[in-house]
Amino acid sequence: MHPGEPFLIAYSRISDDWRKHNKKKAATSSWAAGKGVANQHRRNDRNAARHGAVIVHRYTDNDLSAAKRDVVRPDFQAMLRDLRRGLTPEGYPVHGIIVVDQDRAQRTDRDWEDLVEALTLVPSRRFYTPSGPMDLTDEAEILKTGVMAVVNKVESLKKKRRIRDWHQDRILDGLPHSGPRPFGWKEDRETLEPEEAEYLGWSIDERIKGKSMTTLCAEAKKRELTGSLGGEIVPTTLTQMMTAPRVCGYRANRGELVLDDDGSPIVGVWETVTTPEKWRAVCATFGDGSTYLARGSGTRSITGIPKTVKYLGSSLLRCQYRIPEEKSDGTVTTRVCNARIAGVRASSKRSPYVYSCSKCSHNAISGPMVDKLLERLVLTKLKQAEATYIKPEMSWPKESQLRQKADKLAGLEAQWSSDEISDAMFYRLAPSLEKEVRKLQRERAQFELAAESKQEAPNEVARKWLSGEYDLSQKRQVLFEMFAAVQVLPGQRGNKTPNPKRLIPVWN
Repeated sequence: MHPGEPFLIAYSRISDDWRKHNKKKAATSSWAAGKGVANQHRRNDRNAARHGAVIVHRYTDNDLSAAKRDVVRPDFQAMLRDLRRGLTPEGYPVHGIIVVDQDRAQRTDRDWEDLVEALTLVPSRRFYTPSGPMDLTDEAEILKTGVMAVVNKVESLKKKRRIRDWHQDRILDGLPHSGPRPFGWKEDRETLEPEEAEYLGWSIDERIKGKSMTTLCAEAKKRELTGSLGGEIVPTTLTQMMTAPRVCGYRANRGELVLDDDGSPIVGVWETVTTPEKWRAVCATFGDGSTYLARGSGTRSITGIPKTVKYLGSSLLRCQYRIPEEKSDGTVTTRVCNARIAGVRASSKRSPYVYSCSKCSHNAISGPMVDKLLERLVLTKLKQAEATYIKPEMSWPKESQLRQKADKLAGLEAQWSSDEISDAMFYRLAPSLEKEVRKLQRERAQFELAAESKQEAPNEVARKWLSGEYDLSQKRQVLFEMFAAVQVLPGQRGNKTPNPKRLIPVWN
């Protein structure tokens, strides 16, 4: 390093590192997993040298998209923190950031605003690309990079649309899914794998006749068959195989059978294992939520019943029916049931679902009435909370632990660079430290995202609730943060009039 050289931090990211997920395909490639981000850092090194700067720290997010809102990028968050404090983990001052292209650091408006804000806390710091440094406090540069941010966003949307259109064309042409080879077919996903297909067809026939899933899986073990990815065939896996529409030639997409303009299922180009009649028959042997139109647990079942909670108040409500108990001396006492109450379908048009206690079977209440009352209580509480709301300050409890591990790793690298320790010792000690640092960085990024949601103002929570921006799981999260429980008193026998006074909220 020479006096006067600006100290830069470098950022590298790749959205999809396929070598990381497809080891068989990666084995035929001359590049290993992580090679793409390594190449970006190599170009950053050359560009920094060309502009008379030196890179003092590197941040890397491999196989992480910047366009998806729910993806946490640990090193991007770490880079923002270091920009705000003005120092790298090793203690070097930060005079700028360098990337191979603006879109490596940014794909959304919010990302770019956060990066610019952190970088320009010191006005003299610059944003470097291969074309040179940019002053993001200058109006012309802000305008130019802002236009690039919009262009990058449009390109991201175009890419998503092209991928979606490509998948839709394959669906309409009856072509098989991309992804892992399905059990029963060869790598082309069209030709049957004889041993696997024969077993799958046999399993469907025997299941229709009444054989248990345990028995069918035991036969797979006896035949020394494994899943297409090499795992053991267990009941859940076999259920997915047998109830997937592809066994009879039908095409599915995102948990729905794909139909043509006449309403008939689209038939794929692959060879089939069984007939549509047998496929429907084997699906009928499973209960609701146990059959799948797509591989993987949690996908929608053919009955359309998702394997998630369907009702707002499920498990928040607590049964207050008093169960009589006779003691050994003949006296009768009562105790509160206090079981969690879940929502179930009902035949009434007025109340299509009810909350009912399955433990004592003596307490049920109208579902729609309960949900309306819960919503009213939540919105009233939020309105009261807004008057005294102060945004809380939240700090991650493991910050010192991460700093200690990062300092230890940096010290180890410094010792290795100065030949104070051998290569063997460095490569023996460094991996475990790096793993711990990465793990803590991920935990901190997730903590910050969770803290951000908890810091939402009450009026913003109410707005999202009423606008429909919150889905059921988010609304339930608000409920469980607000209530410890909601007690449900038993109703009067024969009285079908909804009575909201039966609900007693227990606030947190």
